[in-house]
Amino acid sequence: MTFFLYSNILESLYPEIFLGFVAFGMLLMGRRVKNWMVYTTISIMALLISMILLILLDSGSQSFFGGAFVINNFGLYFALILITSSLYVSFTAGSELKHDPEIFFSIFLFVNIAMIIAAFSLNLIFIFIAFEGISVGTYILSAHGKTRRNLEASIKYFFTGVIATGFIVFGSSFYYLSTGTFNLVSVANAADIAKPSMLLALILLFVGFGFKLALVPLQQWAVDTYDGTKNPVSAFLSSGTKVLAFLIILRVFLVGFASMRTDVFYLFTIVSIITMTYGNFAALSENNLKRMLAYSSIAQAGYLILVLTVVSGSTSQFAFTVAIFAAMYYSLVYIFMKGGAFMATGAVNKEKVEINDLSGIGLKSPAFAISLGIMMLALAGIPPTAGFFAKYYLFLSLISGNLWYLAVIGILNSAISVFYYLRVIVVMFRPSSEEREFNLSNSILLPVIIGAVMSIGLSFLIFGYPYLSGIVAGLGVGA
Repeated sequence: MTFFLYSNILESLYPEIFLGFVAFGMLLMGRRVKNWMVYTTISIMALLISMILLILLDSGSQSFFGGAFVINNFGLYFALILITSSLYVSFTAGSELKHDPEIFFSIFLFVNIAMIIAAFSLNLIFIFIAFEGISVGTYILSAHGKTRRNLEASIKYFFTGVIATGFIVFGSSFYYLSTGTFNLVSVANAADIAKPSMLLALILLFVGFGFKLALVPLQQWAVDTYDGTKNPVSAFLSSGTKVLAFLIILRVFLVGFASMRTDVFYLFTIVSIITMTYGNFAALSENNLKRMLAYSSIAQAGYLILVLTVVSGSTSQFAFTVAIFAAMYYSLVYIFMKGGAFMATGAVNKEKVEINDLSGIGLKSPAFAISLGIMMLALAGIPPTAGFFAKYYLFLSLISGNLWYLAVIGILNSAISVFYYLRVIVVMFRPSSEEREFNLSNSILLPVIIGAVMSIGLSFLIFGYPYLSGIVAGLGVGA
């Protein structure tokens, strides 16, 4: 019996074990091989194989370690899109990060191991360990390149992240004092346990995990870090790790604090309104392209956490299901429209890329300009892009849950965002007053085109809504 138990646990960890072996192998190869194309290829192949291993997992809600690690369709969905975000970034990472490629890609794979573990975790200890594994890895990735700007961005990210870690530890401690367990599901199924210490745990964990999602007032690190790191790292931080942070927040606050839905509702209602409004207004006056995209990411985080207000503040099963569908759909679309936009900044050969630096690129490469324009429209939520349908389902869930005032605020914020996204499109097709050289190599152009194609193509996934009942159940909480 014990043998079969350990055998099942080992099988569930095959993707992580495989990526670990490949990552160590690349470190050993680094003593003899320094060709970045070799490591890019190995990384892409390893991520593809790990996706296959994940798909082959028996996702019929297997539970290990006393319910701390649960293999189900909900976790599998997010694990797959997190790997997808890494695959997407890998296309351009090697060509931009030729210095010590074996170190970059081995750490990159270790971060992916932690992301997969986090996607299936329903225990604060497991989540914390995986979360810190991702954080430490991304601190190193942020500094890769070793320029003054890279190191400054990494240091800001590191010190803010260390403070956030302290809040997570304290929050988890108070959570255990209140409930007697770190297991989120057992608390979700328990009777009402709201206590002053539980409320303190709620606030502390919000600060800790809200940092990674760049929620106001924990957002400034994101602007400085995205601007100071290499473009592939910025793309990964703003897409893959942000989606993971959103998943963790969903599980921790909707499952672990199910007995405090009213508190969760008011907390995230206030934070979502402030976050989306701040991000949009800050982006309006920003001329630096990467910083504008960073403020846009903050606004997008504000939209995403509206899902928590629906699930915690509504008793409608329809609103609950639509909200979780919106979260899952938005997360997938977000990877391509935001990640692609950050990778597009590599077309300008400057450290600090201004929006006006894109002028004339529409004449030199219509494919690039049209592709980036499509991603800008998707981020703004303009039909028929997938970004429109993501926001449509999000606002539909708010209206269905009788939270129409939040839907109005969200729509008004989306309208504000149209101005700075359209500005980028207008500048790209405006003739340049000076001769500019753009980097339009395949390593830049291909990911941008893929991002545009996916920003349109993923619109067809809206027809997957009727098939979500089994996946939504994997969150661990219902309306």
